[in-house]
Amino acid sequence: MVSRWVYLLCGFLINLMLGVIYSWSVFIGPLESVFGWTRALTSGAFTLVIAFFAVGMLPAGALLAKWGPKKVVWLGGILLALGWILTSAAGVFATDEFFTDPTSKQFLNKELYFDSITIPNKFKDPLKITVNGEQVVIPPGDSRTFTDAKIVVDSKPVLESIVYGRGSGFNMNALYWLYLTYGIIGGLGIGFAYNVPIPIARRWFPDRAGLAVGIAVMGFGLGALFLAPAAVALIYSAGWANAFLYLGIIFLIVVCGAGSILRFPPEGWKPEGWVPPAPTTEAKAKVYVAPKDYVWREMIKTKQFWMLWLWYWFMAAAGLLTIGHIGIVAKEYGADIPMLGTTAGVVAVGMLSLFNGFGRPGFGYLSDRYGRRPALLLDAGIMTVMMFVFLPLVIATGVAGVFLAVILVGLAYGGVLALMPTLNADFFGTKNLGFNYAVHFTAWGAAGLIGPQLAGFIRDATGGYEAAYVVSGIMCLIALIISFILKPPKVE
Repeated sequence: MVSRWVYLLCGFLINLMLGVIYSWSVFIGPLESVFGWTRALTSGAFTLVIAFFAVGMLPAGALLAKWGPKKVVWLGGILLALGWILTSAAGVFATDEFFTDPTSKQFLNKELYFDSITIPNKFKDPLKITVNGEQVVIPPGDSRTFTDAKIVVDSKPVLESIVYGRGSGFNMNALYWLYLTYGIIGGLGIGFAYNVPIPIARRWFPDRAGLAVGIAVMGFGLGALFLAPAAVALIYSAGWANAFLYLGIIFLIVVCGAGSILRFPPEGWKPEGWVPPAPTTEAKAKVYVAPKDYVWREMIKTKQFWMLWLWYWFMAAAGLLTIGHIGIVAKEYGADIPMLGTTAGVVAVGMLSLFNGFGRPGFGYLSDRYGRRPALLLDAGIMTVMMFVFLPLVIATGVAGVFLAVILVGLAYGGVLALMPTLNADFFGTKNLGFNYAVHFTAWGAAGLIGPQLAGFIRDATGGYEAAYVVSGIMCLIALIISFILKPPKVE
């Protein structure tokens, strides 16, 4: 018989590939500079992939009982790979020849002619542009319209501003293609594949439930640590389109290969020497054991489900806000300095992924060792504080503040993804965990609609992220209150 640790390792590898979702911020700059999209538009792709990730969990949970783990993971791997491979063709839909070059670098240090163009200044400093031989200064947040204009592209900010100007009203077909392929198809693929490793871990490790689930989902958190630098290297060496193509092929091989090994334990199996604990729903119990297996219709009728759902929504929104924008936040708040052969923003993405990964088995172990409630309180407490102090810390201390912030937010967000499936099984049983947790996971999808997208709109409207972090801090404070009052459901 194959060791149960092999199944846990396969689940980890699958989630390692799926964790590429957290690398999105490294694609924002290249796509915006090529297509001229606003931050709200590019954030829409991240919002969609999160939403359809959650949507994909639902049919995956239903199919898991009928098809078994292997086929469900295969379907997820194929959809994920297909989405990324098709995304690589987005440039075909560009409607302006200015965007046919993958980087637009061919236009640097050249003079371009425009019949008419409106150039906005999206930067924090005045933008100096040479138009028809004269220098024009555009204040931050302002724009100028030029006709019959010869413009010297003598710097990257000038080039990016021209791209924004030309991009207004252009390349929407390419954006819709990105939404369909990366957001919808890729998101569904992640949802199908992600649903499987969690019940696999819970059933093979009933004696170490929190830790095992944490290890299984740790791969998802660590994904960006490896895949973000790989994506950056591919973008610079082969272009953004080939980065999507090559990564899509890798996802197909690894996800489907690891999925081929997954199995559920035989009915009635338990670890040698392990005695199942007696069912308990006492609020003071360290670990809860559901006295019955709820079906999803019964689960959603309990107030505990909706308290957990809100906790999940608010906490995940905070983490996704940071994950979706950390690379750009570091750049726009003056902390994206060159280091380690790359930039501080890219390093921060990797660090966030690393501690996001460590937070999952870490909080899983803490919940097994000290109890579910203390783990919930610690998690919500850290996230609440960090949402209120994140940007002041970055502004005051620069790169050091970015790194400290991503360490703490990463640990807390990782805890969210470990504690929620564990508590769902504790409260509502393990038999229907695949579908029950898929229903619960819709909170994470809702978080994707709140966190990254709201932050993108606020940034476009105000020029900064301050208000977004304050709103997120208030939401996390509510989650902290829920942690104090939450009790397991009572069976009548």
